[in-house]
Amino acid sequence: MVLKELLGLLVEWRREFDAYLVGGVPRDLLLFGEDVRVQDCDVVVLGGRGEVRRFVEYLKAQGFRLRKYSLFGTAEMERGGMNLDVAMARRERYAFPGALPEVEPTDSLYEDSLRRDFTANALYHDGERILDFHGGVEDIGRRILRPLASFADDPTRALRGVRYRHKLNLRYGEDFFAALPDAVRYISNVSLQRILNELRSTSILRSGVLMGFLKDALRFSLLRSVVEEGAVLPRRVYLGFPSPHRWVIPLVPFLREGLPLTRGERDATLFGEWMPIGSLTEAHLRMHSWGDLRILAYMTWRADEEQRRLLRLYLRLRRRVRVKLYPHGERYESIRRSMERLGLRGDVPEACRGEPESPRMRALWKLRCEGALMDMALKTR
Repeated sequence: MVLKELLGLLVEWRREFDAYLVGGVPRDLLLFGEDVRVQDCDVVVLGGRGEVRRFVEYLKAQGFRLRKYSLFGTAEMERGGMNLDVAMARRERYAFPGALPEVEPTDSLYEDSLRRDFTANALYHDGERILDFHGGVEDIGRRILRPLASFADDPTRALRGVRYRHKLNLRYGEDFFAALPDAVRYISNVSLQRILNELRSTSILRSGVLMGFLKDALRFSLLRSVVEEGAVLPRRVYLGFPSPHRWVIPLVPFLREGLPLTRGERDATLFGEWMPIGSLTEAHLRMHSWGDLRILAYMTWRADEEQRRLLRLYLRLRRRVRVKLYPHGERYESIRRSMERLGLRGDVPEACRGEPESPRMRALWKLRCEGALMDMALKTR
C-alpha cells in the first residue's frame, strides 16, 4: 500500500476514533513523499485500552487479521502484506535502566510523544497535517538523528538509532553521542532476547545496511551480550578475513535464533561444528566445495593457530594449482601434470599432505609456518 492510500484510510478511521499515524509513516512522508510504499505502520489511539480493543474490532471488520494483543494496550494486525501496530497513548516509567516499562494510559499526545526514541519518530499525522512537539520536522530536514528519550531507560534505542542511521542515510547528532555512554553502561541490563528482537528487523539485514550497522554497533560497544568475547572482537577474527566481510563474524551467535540471513551471510557463517584438520588432504576432502569466504570464516572462528596456518596454505594452493587436490583416483595424472608445470615435484599424496618436496613447495610452506596473511581480495564463489 502506498502512503497516500494509508492517509485516506486514516481519514476514515478518524470519523469514529481519535487515532493518529505515528513514527515511521510521518517521517517517511517527509523523507520520501506520499508515493512511497508502506509495509509497517504504527497507529496511536487516545482513550485507553478499551478504545484500543474497540478499534481492533473495527479493523477486523475491515479485513485486518489480529496476530497479537498485549497487556500494554497494543495489538499487531495484518492485511495484504501490510503490518499495523496499534497502541494506546501512554506514559512510561522505568524501575531501573534497561527494565521493561511500566505503562499507564494518557489522553495527551504530548505525553505520549515523550516516550518516543528520536525526534524524527515523535511525529503524528491526523490525515491532514503533521503534529510536531519536539522539532522533528527540522531535524529530518537537516537529516539529523537526535534522541528524545534517555538511552539509560532503554539502551536498545541506541541500536535502533544505528539502524535508522544506515537505513535512512541520516547523521548522528551531537545529542546522540552525548547519550551514547548511558547505552553502553546499561546495555548489559537488557536481555539477549530483547537485543535479538532489535536485530531481527529485516531492514538491518538488507544488502548495504548490515555491514554498516554491525560496524557502528561494534564500534559503539553495543553488542556485548551477543559477541562471545566482548564488544571488542578477538584479534584472531581479523586475521586473514577480507575487510568488506569481517563484520559478518558477529552473526555466528545469532544463527540458532533464526535470523533471516542472506545466502552470502549463511556461507560466511554456517560452517558447522569444529572438525579435526591435520593435513591438506583432510582440508580438501572436507572443504573442496566450500567458497573461500566460508573457509576463512571457519579458519578465524573455529580453528586453532596451527590449523589456521594449514588452511591459509590450502587456500593458496587451491588458487594456484587450479585443480582439485584429490590424492587418489582418476585425477591423479592430471594433478601430477599440473604440479609439474608449477614445479611441485614429488608424490601427489605427499604433496597434498603438505610435505615440502620442491623449492616452490618449501617457499609456500615457509609462508605457512610464518603465518602470512591471505590475499585480502578474496571473493565468495
